[in-house]
Amino acid sequence: MKKKIFLIVGSLGAGGSERVYWLLSQYFNKEAYSVSVVFLNAREQCFPTNIEGIEFIDLKTIKASRSFFKLYKLLKDAKPFAVFSTNDHINILTAMVACFLKVPNLIARASNNPQQMKQFYGLKSRFYNLFTRFLSFRFNFIVCQSVEMQQSISKLYGISLNKLKVISNPVLYTSAIKKQSYNSAQKKLIIVARLNREKGLFRLLEVMEELPENYILTIAGDGPLMGDLKDRVCLRKLDNRVTFLGEVKEVSTLISVHDLFVLCSFTEGFPNVILEALASGVPVVTFRVGGIDEMICEGFNGFVAEQANLMQLKERIIKACSQSWQHEKIKADTYCKFSLDKIGKAYESLLQN
Repeated sequence: MKKKIFLIVGSLGAGGSERVYWLLSQYFNKEAYSVSVVFLNAREQCFPTNIEGIEFIDLKTIKASRSFFKLYKLLKDAKPFAVFSTNDHINILTAMVACFLKVPNLIARASNNPQQMKQFYGLKSRFYNLFTRFLSFRFNFIVCQSVEMQQSISKLYGISLNKLKVISNPVLYTSAIKKQSYNSAQKKLIIVARLNREKGLFRLLEVMEELPENYILTIAGDGPLMGDLKDRVCLRKLDNRVTFLGEVKEVSTLISVHDLFVLCSFTEGFPNVILEALASGVPVVTFRVGGIDEMICEGFNGFVAEQANLMQLKERIIKACSQSWQHEKIKADTYCKFSLDKIGKAYESLLQN
């Protein structure tokens, strides 16, 4: 009989955590397992659910605070072999339900560095941290996306390093590939991000003001700062050099027609979008954030600037756009390190026999 595996997410929206579990569901979709993806909010959906062999279950509760009894009944009736959860609020919900059920393998995935996120989410972050500290014992393992995240969580919550397993995020193969450009006058930069404060987009606009006129920027993504960002672009007379696309679906294809991907975040867990850029053969220039040391090899697939050093970021962008890159090798190296099969096996190794 197949072992039942449940992966629990808030929605099937465009978030990095949702993407990781959507990918993992496909890894576990094989003869040994029966896979279900459980989500609370069907209003946000960027990933297809018509995947043969995978059951997608909409609890129709929208919020984690309203989901306890439905999730409890679902897991009580199904008696799964393993339950995976991700994101702070979903991890807390799952741990609370597990207090009243026996789940042989209960595994959480941490989605960010909690110490860094406190500066952006204040009271909300402290609330999550408090509940995480008291409920973390329910999990067999907690997956951290980088060593930096592992150390931060261990220090903040007092969790043993043996319970905190470092597993990177996976990337799915794409046929998109950056074509070599020779002496193109226009330098095309792109960033794909949720338009929130922690993504640091205002400081990227500051850098754009200092870059030569032939450097243009595409901003893909939506969020609460869209209006403010557009106002800043207009105020700084960058209208002819900065384009807003809103939310997009064919991310890899879009990135592949640009010269450089830029990330300007204050904090990240393990930015999936960098993997998508590298998997398309596009080099990356980024501030130093969580997971970057595992992804960027200086001079081979990008450059790293120290946090808040806007001049260094500008210099790295110009340097990256002034040299040639081996796009096929960047793509191959990314799949060698972060293929779904490799990352999926690491998750599977956490399951008790």
